[in-house]
Amino acid sequence: MGMIATAAAVAATLIVGAILAWAVERALVRSGEEAGPARTAQLRHGLDVLNADRWLLPAAPIVALGGVTLGMVVVPFGGGLIGRDLGIGVFYFIVVIDFVVLGVALGGWGANMTDAVDACYRIVAQLVAYVVPLGLAYVGVIMMARSLSTVTIVAAQSGLWFIVLQPVGFALYLVTGLMQSYRAPFLEPFAASIGGGVLGASGGWSAVLWRIALSGVLFLVAAMGAVLYLGGPDGPWLPGWAWMLLKTFGLMGLMLWLGRRVRPLSTAQMLALSWKLLTPLGLLNVLLVGGLILLGIGPSAP
Repeated sequence: MGMIATAAAVAATLIVGAILAWAVERALVRSGEEAGPARTAQLRHGLDVLNADRWLLPAAPIVALGGVTLGMVVVPFGGGLIGRDLGIGVFYFIVVIDFVVLGVALGGWGANMTDAVDACYRIVAQLVAYVVPLGLAYVGVIMMARSLSTVTIVAAQSGLWFIVLQPVGFALYLVTGLMQSYRAPFLEPFAASIGGGVLGASGGWSAVLWRIALSGVLFLVAAMGAVLYLGGPDGPWLPGWAWMLLKTFGLMGLMLWLGRRVRPLSTAQMLALSWKLLTPLGLLNVLLVGGLILLGIGPSAP
């Protein structure tokens, strides 16, 4: 019964978070503009979709939503408000959240449409672009907290948030987090030029699941950013869950606002940005964190 209650609480938090994320995203764009990949797609049902794989296409949004739901399990929203405090929580999160990529790839291939297959290839290339620098943004936090547990990482910031000690890592997380959540300027796998990609072949319950999954991944990326760099639910006066929501949606708003200040990038430009700038910055951040630890600065200092 405890596991069932926990699963229900995690699912409810994800659904509410996805709805709020969608509302925030819509509020931050001008009337008539598309908010992101979770927009209502221009659905193209007809002869094209008749050739779709009967298993892969409907399974795609389920896989994507499953990954987001599993990722929510290790995000702490306050004292005791966490699905499960895993000793490898951060590593677990990195693995399961990328089930969204698997879902989009399955949908793109399963739709058996030129645009959707194109989106499949682009989404995999975008994964290659962000996965290394994003991992380096995590590494700095793990080094300083000396733990993969999200609860321990929050506790390690009780005196000073990691954004102060690792501004380079935080900036790196902002950029790669936008890549991971498929928001401007990294929207090419869902671009109008390819008919919305996988979303162009989705309708009915499948479109609803895609909307929850793609709004949920934005909410989850912002929530994990709050845990890694902003102390998670830690804060005075207000209850922990209130601080966590304020930090999550504040970070989400910052990411969306910054992303819309930059022109959309192609997949090739994302790869170039990653290998020429973001990955070297990530390595530099790891070196800087190592130096801080050697100097006795930070919670992990002996």
